[in-house]
Amino acid sequence: MKPKAPTREQLEQYALRGLGYADDHVMESFNMKNVSDWLGISYSYFYHIFAEIMGEPYWQYVKRHRLELAAGLLRHSGYNIGEISDLSGYATMAAFTKAFTNHFGRSPRYFRKIEELPNEKRTLELTAMITAVYAQQGSTISDFFSFDRAEHVILPDAVMYYTLISYGQDPIAQLVMKMSYHEQRFRKMLDTLDLPQGKIITGTLDAVPVTDYEKLSMYAGVSLPAKDLQAHLQFGAQFPHLIHKRLNGGNYLRLQVPMDFVTAGVPMYDFINRCCRQGIYKMSGNHFFISLTGPNLCEIYIPYMKQLL
Repeated sequence: MKPKAPTREQLEQYALRGLGYADDHVMESFNMKNVSDWLGISYSYFYHIFAEIMGEPYWQYVKRHRLELAAGLLRHSGYNIGEISDLSGYATMAAFTKAFTNHFGRSPRYFRKIEELPNEKRTLELTAMITAVYAQQGSTISDFFSFDRAEHVILPDAVMYYTLISYGQDPIAQLVMKMSYHEQRFRKMLDTLDLPQGKIITGTLDAVPVTDYEKLSMYAGVSLPAKDLQAHLQFGAQFPHLIHKRLNGGNYLRLQVPMDFVTAGVPMYDFINRCCRQGIYKMSGNHFFISLTGPNLCEIYIPYMKQLL
């Protein structure tokens, strides 16, 4: 009997898991054969699946993703260029500088000095629109997005189990349409396995505002402390279809805001960018995220370098 051809959904899962592998191993050396072997499919099959689903060859995505994350670190972190080269998976700073300059048309040193990136204009315009809505309600964004309101917390290393909501589509529209479903699904998972320590979180795998808006990969997922091995055994066994990603622990700023995650997302970036550019703090990575804690209530977590506060 001839085996059934894989469905479109199954092909998408191969592509998305490959994308997740690239993000989780961004600092490490790997090749497409490593990924296809990990997926249990042939090299050529994976090559064609990824290009068809994602609209670009896999290794082109890997290179772009690494360089965009590096650009985000140049924008908001306190790392020097050599450290950012290492964090982006380049063997030498010379190789990183050449690749970065070819991709962005600017050297890393010059890029760091740019006052406003092209993609920031759209983000700032959306921030102004949301600010105007709150002003009509007798409130201001600055009431909530103030550094004085941020708490300093230490998070443990964690693992996130997630699904991608948008890839090559309008990310905010996709979040609005799909997040309620995914939030309910993840809450049911946590309740079923009795894992109250899990956080339901959302964010992007990419670097805001470096990555083009239409290419942002937005996710919804569950974060569990890495040391809780029993929880990971349970979660991995029950939900093997989910992609997973390591989340670095350490120093974070936590900002509680009385609004839904969609409304909070845009002014969150403005808050991060403003504080970093003013030297109030520097980020230790691009992996900021939003935790959904209740109706019209969320917590923003921003990794920062404590010595710069």
